[in-house]
Amino acid sequence: MSVVQMTRRLRALCYEHHVEMMLSQIPGKNEGVDAQMLAYACTEPDCLVHYDSSSGYFIVSQNANTSEVDMVPGVRCAHDGMPMYLAEINPEKRGFRLWRCPRCDGRRTNEEGLAGLTS
Repeated sequence: MSVVQMTRRLRALCYEHHVEMMLSQIPGKNEGVDAQMLAYACTEPDCLVHYDSSSGYFIVSQNANTSEVDMVPGVRCAHDGMPMYLAEINPEKRGFRLWRCPRCDGRRTNEEGLAGLTS
């Protein structure tokens, strides 16, 4: 887990279920060795969506190996290039998404046009 997340708890939402994610330890591998990492995890049963400020959103497969998935949002901050997290939705405007930067607290919305800002 990055220093950014350790010093300030984020209120990251799962991009699939729009529920607040909880900080948790997840199993993984670091250079082939079993390891634990801290990341935000969706609280919905069987959801494999996670978020970490250095990696952004990622999926942890059933066998505990992290994987890159093309369908995972990759919105990056225009100021410092950090992976942003989904911070807010608006039920009255179904398409609205507010993304925040974990480092500089920068904000972007899909209404401002995120084209070209995804990884």
